[in-house]
Parts: sequence; C-alpha cells; structure tokens
Amino acid sequence: MQFRVKSLSSNFEVEEQLIEAADEAEVRRVIDAAGTRLLSVTPIGQGWKFELRGPQFNLPVFNQQLCSLLEAGQPIVDTLEILGRNDVRGRYRRVYDMLLHALRGGKQLSEAMDTMPSVFPPLYVAMIRSSETTGTVRTSVRRYIHYQKQVDEIRNKLAAAAVYPAVLMSVGFLVVAFLMLYVVPRFSSVFDEVSTSRKVSAGFVQVWGSFVRQHEVLAWSGAAVTVAAIVAAVIHPAVRAIVLQRLLAIPWIGEKMHVLQLARLYRTLGMLLRSGVSVINAMRMTTDALSVNLQPAMRNAIEQVSQGLPLSIVMARQGLSTELASRLLTAGESSGNLDEMMERISDFYDQELSMWIDTAGRLVEPALMVGIGLVIGAVVVMLYMPIFDLTSTI
Repeated sequence: MQFRVKSLSSNFEVEEQLIEAADEAEVRRVIDAAGTRLLSVTPIGQGWKFELRGPQFNLPVFNQQLCSLLEAGQPIVDTLEILGRNDVRGRYRRVYDMLLHALRGGKQLSEAMDTMPSVFPPLYVAMIRSSETTGTVRTSVRRYIHYQKQVDEIRNKLAAAAVYPAVLMSVGFLVVAFLMLYVVPRFSSVFDEVSTSRKVSAGFVQVWGSFVRQHEVLAWSGAAVTVAAIVAAVIHPAVRAIVLQRLLAIPWIGEKMHVLQLARLYRTLGMLLRSGVSVINAMRMTTDALSVNLQPAMRNAIEQVSQGLPLSIVMARQGLSTELASRLLTAGESSGNLDEMMERISDFYDQELSMWIDTAGRLVEPALMVGIGLVIGAVVVMLYMPIFDLTSTI
C-alpha cells in the first residue's frame, strides 16, 4: 500500500513524498535509512479509494543486473552502489539506501531485504538466506529468475486467453444496453401511437419502452450499477476472492484451477528445496502463496510431515497431489532428489494447463460470439414484431 510521508531533511526542509510499503514500520525504516526525520505518515488508497500509484520496484530487472555484476566478481556492497548510481532518476533510491545502510551496519543481505517485504517477497528472502551460508547467492538469484519466468509464462497465457472473451462480452454488453435503453424506447413511442388507433395488444417492446421512458433515471442507474459491479469484481480483492470461490465450484473450471494451484505449489517447493531450505520450512513459506481454500489442507500436511509421515502419502491424503504426482514424489523420496521431482510435477501440470487453455479458447470464443449474436438478434426481432402485428391488422 501507499503512504503519504512528510519528513525533515538534514537541511531542515520539509519534504513530502509517496512511499510504497507493506506497513508503517517499513516506512519508518525507509526514512531512518535516508537520514531524515519522520514528521507524519498517512496511509492512502485504502478501501474503494484508488489513486495514481508511483513507480514500483522492478525486481526482475534488479535480479538480472545483480546476477550479472556478481558473476563479474563484484562484491555485494559495490554491486548495490553501482545499481544505485545507475538509477539516474532516483525512483528506487530508498531501496538501495536501505540495503547499503543495513550491510554497512553488519547485517546480512537477507536481513536487509527482510526489512522491505513490499519489495522483496518472503520466498526470495528465504532463498538468499539459505544461499548466504554456502556462498551461492548468485546461483539462488539465477534460480529465482528462472522460477519467475516460468510462473509468469503460464500467468501471461491465462491473461492473453481472457482478453478476447472480455472484449467480446464488453462490446456485446454495450450494444445490448444501447438497444434496450435508447433504441427500444424510441421505437415503442411510435408503436404506442399506432397500436392505440388500431387496437393492437401491447408487446414487450411497448412495455419495456414505456418503463424506460417513465423511469429513465432508474434504468440508466441500473446499467451503471451493473458496470460498477463488474469493475469491482475485477479490481477489488475481496470481491475477486468471492468470484474465484464461485468459479472453483464449477466442476470443469474448478478442476483446472486446482491444477494451476498445484503447479505453483510444487514449483515453489522445488525451488526452495533446491536452494537448501528444509521441507517443513519450504511448506510453511508456500502456504501463504496458495489460495484460501487450499491453505487448511497445506497446514494439515505440514503437521503430519512434522510427525514423520512421508510427504507423498501426506500430500495425497490432503488432496494436494494427483496419481502422477504421488508416484513422482515416492520416487523422489527413495532416490533423494525430491526437488527435481517436484519441478517435473510442476512442468507436467503447466503442459496440461497450456493444452487446456488452448482448447478452452477454441470453444469459448465461438460460443460467446454465437451467444452475443443470439441476444442482439432477439432484441432486433422484438423490435420488428410490433411491425408484423400492425401489418396483419391492415
């Protein structure tokens, strides 16, 4: 979230700025690292209030640059100084200042990153922390880059598949709203005059048109509320979570969403295990990345694994694996390469989801076009029905 911060600089000048942070404590750490004195901090952008967001820290670019400089033999402090100087516009100056301030104070890089949860995710910090003891920080950074690319690939594919249906539905809604709220009322006013003289019974066009003409504000307000509800479902996290729960209740969609969550689960676990994190700690850190409906099962799995039960059996009992995943987990436990098997499971799930997305796109897009065409065609037919009634009375 964003905070509006007023601080007193070393030159005794009052400065006001917007800071992206997880909480007020992180804001205070940012101000202390910058060498200024905090005067006031006000959270903004809460609830339904949306403001223009400032530039967010680009973690993928930071990782690429960090990995390149570390591979070139630069110490971590010099690397961060170079990256800070390379930020000519100073948009992320606070991040580099905090990291350097903590490192010069004797802290580890993971400890410095842990003070900024809004910039560095807990999974990323855990990987850095586990690699610091073995001196393989750049390997962990490179592994996280690969992990993020794989996660973004399936996410981007889902987003791309949803764009065309969303455009179709939006255009269809606008066309139907224009017909029902503008065209039909004007047609009905003409039909009302003619039907009264010819004693033709009123149809849907006349009834709906009369309602819109008499309650124009109510009709347009209803359309506006519908649009606002759709926007809220897309933007607001609470509403989006409710919509997600409803989608998960649909068998065909819910099954694939479950596979998507399992793919992310095993990919994250495999990455953490390969970085040297223990199984229990990796499972605990992965829990928060899961959807709400899978978190109780994951907590039960953590408790049972801590009691000594095999991971393959526990994940199957809690519904967190499929038959293929159980077999691969069993093989990984016997051979000692559990992290590799988890990555294979996630790759298999990603391939399954990719094929499903392609198939669903081929089916949904024509179905939407036919559905929208039928709705618009029905409205047009209703507009012509009174004309047919009038011609039959002549």
